[in-house]
Amino acid sequence: MNNGEAMWESETLYLDGDKFYAALINEIESATSSVDMEVYTFEGGLLAERLCESFQRAHVRGVKVRLVFDHWGSSEIDYGLHQRLLEAGVKTRIFRGLPWRILDARGAGLTRKTEAWVSQFLRRIKRLNRGFHRKVTIIDGVAAWVSSLNVSDMHLKEVQGRGAWSDAGVRVSGPEVRVLSDAFRRVFGERLPADPRKSLPGLVLLNDSRFLRGRMNNRFRERIHLAKSRVWIQNPYFLPPRRFLRALCRSARQGTDVRILVPEKNDHQFIRWISLGLMGLLLKNGVRVLEYQGSFAHKKVLIVDDQMFLGSVNWNYRSFLHDLEVEVEVTHPSSKQQLEASFQSDEAHSQELTELKFAALPFWLQALSRLLFFFRYWC
Repeated sequence: MNNGEAMWESETLYLDGDKFYAALINEIESATSSVDMEVYTFEGGLLAERLCESFQRAHVRGVKVRLVFDHWGSSEIDYGLHQRLLEAGVKTRIFRGLPWRILDARGAGLTRKTEAWVSQFLRRIKRLNRGFHRKVTIIDGVAAWVSSLNVSDMHLKEVQGRGAWSDAGVRVSGPEVRVLSDAFRRVFGERLPADPRKSLPGLVLLNDSRFLRGRMNNRFRERIHLAKSRVWIQNPYFLPPRRFLRALCRSARQGTDVRILVPEKNDHQFIRWISLGLMGLLLKNGVRVLEYQGSFAHKKVLIVDDQMFLGSVNWNYRSFLHDLEVEVEVTHPSSKQQLEASFQSDEAHSQELTELKFAALPFWLQALSRLLFFFRYWC
């Protein structure tokens, strides 16, 4: 864990998708050497077009622009959008290409000239369960934008109004941006020294190797075990493995203020139905469960005592066992105050799920949640 002394050189917190992307695009406009973006979802719309226009202007200035996206998360992306990215001078790389979309992968570097279709198909089958869930943009190798925001109009109030998703992101600069930059370069195919034990970052958590995945999972459990006053979790997909559930229950029984803030309205409603299967256990052990009543809250925030973290990590099996994720620590006092205030504001617009309310849920819903709970590993 961060020893309380390490801090980002600069840090700006964003709790609004419109402001986050407006500021990011503004920085892309001033980039001088490189723009490296990695996202789970890149889909067509107003935001994608604005980014393409900014990418194109950067390319004309001689800036190298690269993009990595997850094909599953970007399943709506089509050949036309690929072509738009190419015309903007963007070098793209698909992560976890969908086997059934291999014939329309032209324009993304997957052609008969690079590899046989059969080989590509088998490779995609093999990697289908390993997703790319990080959302990071690195400008000139010195500034990183880390968030839970995809490239989707769902994050823009300008488009969705009150229905826009709420997220959290941060712009940081400092020596440890190199850790994020190297991670991008590795996934883009560059060969770099891969021994992470030579220099363990304090402000960045990644899980793009077996060693780093184990380190990230252990770090999450350590935070819960060592918490002295509070463990506040805000996450839209709360289906953690048993060892994390046990740690949360143990911490609550020992008197720690453990709160789980989840959206009542989920973009995948079955996630809420499944999660109800474990809420009863949490409630019996003293964990407070709060359901946010506003538009879909897509934030991935963790507050442990005075330390605060955000990024792409979901509290589910996929994030802890399969997908590539990123998390950074929020270190500046003003940012931490804003993030805590955001959690408390969302809590004020939530309804608490008590044991009595849980027992009063319709029988069919309780039965369905118990049945679906057995499928939590794949969610």
